[in-house]
Amino acid sequence: MRVPRPTRIFGADLVNRTKRAAAAARQGFAPIVAPPVWDVTQWVTPNNPTVIPFQLAPGHSAEDLLARAEGRTWFHTFTFEGDVTISGYDPTDRKANLFGLPESLDGKRVLDVGTYDGYFAFEAARRGADVLATDKFSWDWHESDARENFELIREFTGLPVRDQTISVEDLSPESIGGSYDIVLFYGVLYHAPDPLGYLRAIRRVTGEYALIETVVDLLDIDRPAAACYPGAFLNGDPSNNFGPNYAAVEGWCLDAGFSRIEHLANWSPHLVSDLAGVPLDMTKPPTSGRAVFRAWA
Repeated sequence: MRVPRPTRIFGADLVNRTKRAAAAARQGFAPIVAPPVWDVTQWVTPNNPTVIPFQLAPGHSAEDLLARAEGRTWFHTFTFEGDVTISGYDPTDRKANLFGLPESLDGKRVLDVGTYDGYFAFEAARRGADVLATDKFSWDWHESDARENFELIREFTGLPVRDQTISVEDLSPESIGGSYDIVLFYGVLYHAPDPLGYLRAIRRVTGEYALIETVVDLLDIDRPAAACYPGAFLNGDPSNNFGPNYAAVEGWCLDAGFSRIEHLANWSPHLVSDLAGVPLDMTKPPTSGRAVFRAWA
């Protein structure tokens, strides 16, 4: 089987083979996707030289924004006009171009699940979408400033992003006002204690497609597999649970009811080994990292 490159689509033929293999697997194991053997030079380094800064709403100043943002813990990084930056742990503004978000979202309903500080919800809103941002874990976590950060960015941008505190498990058209054309599911799947259950919930509210970003692991295994991260194994964070390989992501998505999967981008090669402090040989194919997929309804 020819190994797909990072920018290739998991085409219809592969999806059909996947469905047949999944059915056959009920009688006995049948591999879904051969393991990608990535050349490390093909992995993307997040670097968007054309970062478009957010505009400040009338009557708001950069000085006031920075004063109110100071002393808080931020995950997302926000760049504003006038070379003003709120620096978070994640270089979100420099890698946003990797996440598959269309340049124009006019007329689209977008749901951002696990929005945290809200970067992608506000990014979708300024691209023209009607946006609902949801979270529960980070917004209810007593050690997190995420909910207050989200509200601060909404105030200072003036972008009309709606919000709802709700867990992934409780997502349904009835609970959030219908289905959404595009569902953003960034940085959540590897935290899921029940990955397939989470993806089924996402499928219930997806009208066109979901954009899924996650840690990936076990890329050298030739069958659908997911690494288990017990306790605080991964990055000292007990909320990290599973790192699937590409075949597992595709298999989970198909089992959740999505029709086909596209692999859009990957970066952070050797992520799990790097976080564990293992000496890296960057000439070898990565066995872990992060990746983005588009799952069609």
